[in-house]
Amino acid sequence: MFPLNAWYAAAWDTEVGRTLLPRTICDRPLVLYRTTSGDAVALADACWHRLVPLSMGELHGDELICGYRGLAYGPNGRCTRMPAQETVNPSAAVASHPVVERHRFVWVWLGDPAAADPDLVPDLHWNDDPQWAGDGESILLDCDYRLVLDNLMDLTHEQFLHADSLASDELSEAEPDVAHDEHSVTLTRWMRGIEAPPFLAVQLRRKNPAHDGPVDRWQVIRFTAPSTITIDVGVAPTGTGAPEGDRSAGVNGYVLNTVTPAAAGGSTEDVKPRRRAEVKPQVIVERVPRAVQSAVRVVRTVRV
Repeated sequence: MFPLNAWYAAAWDTEVGRTLLPRTICDRPLVLYRTTSGDAVALADACWHRLVPLSMGELHGDELICGYRGLAYGPNGRCTRMPAQETVNPSAAVASHPVVERHRFVWVWLGDPAAADPDLVPDLHWNDDPQWAGDGESILLDCDYRLVLDNLMDLTHEQFLHADSLASDELSEAEPDVAHDEHSVTLTRWMRGIEAPPFLAVQLRRKNPAHDGPVDRWQVIRFTAPSTITIDVGVAPTGTGAPEGDRSAGVNGYVLNTVTPAAAGGSTEDVKPRRRAEVKPQVIVERVPRAVQSAVRVVRTVRV
């Protein structure tokens, strides 16, 4: 059901330490931890012997000890010790998944390890770029992860769901440009010579108190398979060159979203918005619609 030859954000880098962290990704139970040297590890969360969750065990140095019969596993998933016997069954092992730490996240690859190319980790470099301010959160939702992708790729919902902050009639009227390659789809929408929506108008007046006229508004939404979406948004006074590439007179922000499916099952009924946009200093936290279906973890950050 889920694409497995892909990188998924399993956790914030600060969540993974010397305490065993259970996570389910794409119906695969995992246990995350760090070795004594600080390297992140992702093992299948089921002991080879009786499938007891290894996350119920404990760490002894770099070995993870099963809490049931005491089998010890190294970071590579191989069993290193079996209590009460001198030899270790050569088949005793659990899956050890490729891990990459990048952009403040621990990314895990669940498919063919030979295909785990670190260059395929989605680009979220704004997360650790000192030129951008902001922060984020994890949101655990009971929904099909594709509903979240639909919500983020089609921002015309702002015209109705965010009427007091981000709405513009032009959202439904402006024709988007769509481009794609092997791994991504980019949707670009320009709305020229319009009245700025309330939230962006406030931000622009902070930068340019004298401005009181039309703006050029942009939305550049980039989907990277299977489940990462970056949203480049902003406004600039009309005539200052934003559509041609000079955004210096305007205000600009990025909303970074990576969605990690947990478990499948359920229905897609009873879709309800949980909250409208909550505005904090330099940070927008938007709660996405909730649907009763499979669990999904959304990691969202906002950079301005």
